[in-house]
Amino acid sequence: MRGLILALFPLLLLLGCGESNSRQQPYLMGQNPNGPYATPQQVRERSEKIETAKIKADADKEIALINKARDIEVQKLISETDVAKAGITKEVAMEEAQTKKIAIEKEHEQTTYLYWLIAAALLMLFWFLFYYTGKNRKERLKIHEDELLYKLRVQEQEMKMKMAEKMLDSITSGKLSPEQENRLIETLENTTTKLIEQKR
Repeated sequence: MRGLILALFPLLLLLGCGESNSRQQPYLMGQNPNGPYATPQQVRERSEKIETAKIKADADKEIALINKARDIEVQKLISETDVAKAGITKEVAMEEAQTKKIAIEKEHEQTTYLYWLIAAALLMLFWFLFYYTGKNRKERLKIHEDELLYKLRVQEQEMKMKMAEKMLDSITSGKLSPEQENRLIETLENTTTKLIEQKR
């Protein structure tokens, strides 16, 4: 039995090596483009593919560089535009402020001129009135004073009448004590007496 196993062992080794060799060489001659038996056309195609891939990679790299440079230039232009816009806005604001300042100064000058003109007109008017009414000034002042005194008296009488009405309302309301009523009645009598005297 042992001798049989020893006799079969080299045969098994040979069979195993044959399978591994057949698995490692699946291509026939000219079928593996990367193998040592590739045809010239396959070598050329493989070189063209490698060259094409290299050209494509270089082109992609150049495109990426161009896009990057373009983006940088666009950002630079945007920044310059923003700076220019800010400068223009500042200049416009300064011009508007200057225009407003000039308008305010002009308006102030016009207002001052108008005030001087009004003052001169009033001065001439006062001088005219004083010159032509000099003779009758005292009489007119007396009449004016009498009118003012009359108006003051009328106003005083109206105030006293209102106070008397309020006193009467307070007395008739019944909310006051007898002492308060007596004081109000005395005050009302004095007020009524003064009103009667003033009317005479």
